[in-house]
Amino acid sequence: MKGRNSQSFAARAGASFVAWLVLPAALFGCSADHGQVPSVDWERAVPIPAAGVSRPLSAPAEIATPTQAVRGAAMIEPEQALPDARVGAEPDPSQTGVSADSGLLGTPNEVGGSDQSSEPLLYAGAREVFVYEHPSLSARKLGYLRAGARVVRSREALGFERCPQGFFRVAPEGYVCASAGARLKAGDAVSELSDVRADRTALLPYVYARSRRAAPPLYVKLPSREEQSVVEPEAAQYRADVRPTLAALPVSPEPEWLALGRSLPTPFGHGYDRALVSSGRAVPDSAFAVMRVFEHNQRRFALTTDLLLVPLDRLEPVKPSTFHGISLELEGMALPVAFVMQRGAFLYTSSGGGDLSVARRLEYREAVPLGSRTQRHNGALFLETQTGDWIKDERLTRVDTPSVLPSAARAGKNWIYVSIGKQALIAYQGEHPLYVTLVSTGVDGLGDPETTRSTVRGQFLIHTKHVSMKMDSDEAGSEFDLSDVPYVEYFKDNYALHAAFWHDAFGYPHSHGCVNLAPLDARWLFHFSDPPVPSLWHGAFSLREGTLVDIEP
Repeated sequence: MKGRNSQSFAARAGASFVAWLVLPAALFGCSADHGQVPSVDWERAVPIPAAGVSRPLSAPAEIATPTQAVRGAAMIEPEQALPDARVGAEPDPSQTGVSADSGLLGTPNEVGGSDQSSEPLLYAGAREVFVYEHPSLSARKLGYLRAGARVVRSREALGFERCPQGFFRVAPEGYVCASAGARLKAGDAVSELSDVRADRTALLPYVYARSRRAAPPLYVKLPSREEQSVVEPEAAQYRADVRPTLAALPVSPEPEWLALGRSLPTPFGHGYDRALVSSGRAVPDSAFAVMRVFEHNQRRFALTTDLLLVPLDRLEPVKPSTFHGISLELEGMALPVAFVMQRGAFLYTSSGGGDLSVARRLEYREAVPLGSRTQRHNGALFLETQTGDWIKDERLTRVDTPSVLPSAARAGKNWIYVSIGKQALIAYQGEHPLYVTLVSTGVDGLGDPETTRSTVRGQFLIHTKHVSMKMDSDEAGSEFDLSDVPYVEYFKDNYALHAAFWHDAFGYPHSHGCVNLAPLDARWLFHFSDPPVPSLWHGAFSLREGTLVDIEP
């Protein structure tokens, strides 16, 4: 059995119009293989760009996210007009990051750019709050808000079909049914605790941590020392050993009711039994997205996006790959591009007499745009680069323009090309390549996707996008549970493009069938592709308007 994507109901794409496309994704999945992965030299890692990508060997440049097509908002009455909202855009980097004052690990909610908006707000207090195209539960679902989101809404209800409290128009478009999970006033515990939204300008949208050695407990309240000794008798060996990166996270003040030993609320519509201390243990291979850290009885606990508490001393910080591709348009380059798939390779310069001399060392997986000339030197073949230098034709992954372009190219649309053989991806606008990078597709290469861990081939449209979502597997011997896998874009059944923070094998097959991308590349592609996800939403759906994905052998 392949890995399962725990998409919850929203992740299955709003049953009324794409359930037939996405339902299999609830049964089977594509998360990456969690075997041995290459190590990363973190001391020499590439600086993280603020809002885009840059060449591996240069300082990050100011790169604007590609212009995102914005779906037109339906007209509403003048007195119900909503202020302009940033749609499909990355938030201002100056408003992101860890706030030592607030204890938030991410970006506090913004509403039209300010939490001080005088406009009425809608508060999401459920895991998924659907946004409908029209004020009806039978209308097409455009996307969803995640618990903790705060969006500007109309002052009055604009319809009541199957919604007793009424539908309210929300920014930038669509309607939400007011309910226990979509409140018109602040104060709901789920909404207040979840008031940390994904930071789409960071390397990863949340602070992530993974299970350390034995499976950690999942507490539903801040436990007393006695309760900890019962739930995890082995706790004594961990308590004084918090990894420095995690120990540096800011500590939030405990809500009074949580300090008194009450249970956490849940974003799933049910509460915990008062006597319950823990909901069990995570599987050994687990990852968590952390919103806050509390300190209780001289021990620190991470509050996850699932509103569970995990002892910080039972976790390891995630160290994601900082690899990324190159923007051809920004760099003024063109295909073909060669990625250097060995360490210790060099770039050479040619003297007037035809001899070659070393110009500099090339980084592992550095992208080098190629020219058209070749030459032999001391028995080896050298390829000219677009800058007039030379590179030895040895252990290179060469990425060329596909031999056949799809109709989307001729129509001038954005589209995405993936080569399984090259383990490469090219993002196009019409016939113009904009961005090229390395990926990891299914470990079984060109096998049958129905029976092996291979990536499906053909042309598909992206139909569902999530800023992050849970992926897990109960396959015997390879169980895993990864909360909030970033930048997930489903294009067929259980197959998606998404970031992988658990490996750095990009350029080689490594997944259960999905197309794994390095976090920086996945973030870039998420903002490049359709359907757009408004900045305060967590997901969007589209049956026919999504970006084409062309996957070839």
